[in-house]
Amino acid sequence: MKKDDKQFSRRDLFKGAAHVGLASVLIPLSPASASSPYHKEHPQTRSVIEFPDLNASAVIYMPSVIYTVEGVETNIYFDNVVFSNLPNELLAIDVVCGKGRQYDKFWRITPQPGDEGISSFRIDVSFAGQLIASKTSELIITSKSKGSGKSLKVLCIGDSTTAGGNYISIINTDFQPLNSPSMTFLGTRGTGPTKHEGRGGWKFSQYAGDGGQSTYQFSMSGIDEAPGSASVYTDGKSEFTISEINITGGKGYVAGRRSKGTESPASNGTLTKISGVGAAAIPYSNSVMTAANPFWNLKTQRLDFKKYLADHAYTMTKDDLITVHLGINDVFLENSPAKLASIKDDFNKMVAEFRSVVPQINIGLCITIPPSISQDAFAVSYASGQTLKGYMENYKQLVDFLLVNYDTTQMRASRIYCIGFNYSIDRTNNFHKTTMKANARSSQMVETWGNGVHPDNSGYYQMGDALYGFIKSLI
Repeated sequence: MKKDDKQFSRRDLFKGAAHVGLASVLIPLSPASASSPYHKEHPQTRSVIEFPDLNASAVIYMPSVIYTVEGVETNIYFDNVVFSNLPNELLAIDVVCGKGRQYDKFWRITPQPGDEGISSFRIDVSFAGQLIASKTSELIITSKSKGSGKSLKVLCIGDSTTAGGNYISIINTDFQPLNSPSMTFLGTRGTGPTKHEGRGGWKFSQYAGDGGQSTYQFSMSGIDEAPGSASVYTDGKSEFTISEINITGGKGYVAGRRSKGTESPASNGTLTKISGVGAAAIPYSNSVMTAANPFWNLKTQRLDFKKYLADHAYTMTKDDLITVHLGINDVFLENSPAKLASIKDDFNKMVAEFRSVVPQINIGLCITIPPSISQDAFAVSYASGQTLKGYMENYKQLVDFLLVNYDTTQMRASRIYCIGFNYSIDRTNNFHKTTMKANARSSQMVETWGNGVHPDNSGYYQMGDALYGFIKSLI
């Protein structure tokens, strides 16, 4: 909303603030109006607020490179990347690019044949005719046929937003049949071709260390109904919640953490189901304690990517890809310079270990997705434990830190890339929705958001589109 006269009514200002869920807007006083509480034109009492009184500022958290591919829609949602001390409704946001279309809340492109190449993409943010922020990126459009006949392996590491495998599954469903390139996803989690290393609640520190509580791996054969993830089994002394299933043709292993009891399982025996899916009783021939972190070597007490690859008969080369999407659990409740420095140390430790085994392998740092657009989602998910505004303050510091440290030409030259998960997900329409009664005395049902940080399938699919666009550019 551009105000050419450089004035805003208080009603405009607070209406805009309410629209984006802000309880209040801080209005700094100009030196003149602040000089006396009895000044006749005190900003808190007059009906029109002058531009200088608002002291407008903004930041734009966009990666320097936007990866897109012919035929696949890419969106850049302004509420995900433009942050101001004023509501975005009061700002003039202008995309300067020879391609795509700018809508009210987002910029969108679905590249067509012949669009491939590199273009300049710039976001300008103005208030009352004055430019307050600007960010220029490269828009890379890859042709649909690029990478035909080639192949690569992809290892996706993450938290609960990776654990469901949704953004990987949509790549396998929508893009794998194109065979440009052929992609093989690796990991000890997931089923079929949708393999990954995603674990709910995990942080950078867990993947850089032992991961916390170890799990037990049970070897078995002749299994007609494998246990399901989160199923609970007992050996008669302790209970184990299944976290990993690797059964092919009735033979293989399952792993689980000890969720009740204190005793370790016998070297062989029988697991009996308490809850969940799977056979009622499963004999096992061997049990061994394994690290919670799949990249951790319990014997040497260090990261050991070479052992991980060998244990699962994987091979990777420098042209393959490892992606990391973490950060939500690291900063959900608090953030600080020390916390951010520890994230950098942990990520660098992971990269160093991966590259000690596969020198110069491609590393994709997926910029952490933002939360749902509504405080209602946080009420449903976290009661009064955290607010949208509180988490967003922590989240913005995280994204800024990741971009400052890793979104550089030097990093890209060393084959470390930032992938724009953050800008590509629709926080309004592609997060879980739910219904509830308007209130206890009303029979009316109202729709609201139902999850603070987890998108629905359509949101995960947007993440998959972003990852595929990057993979295409990499080939």
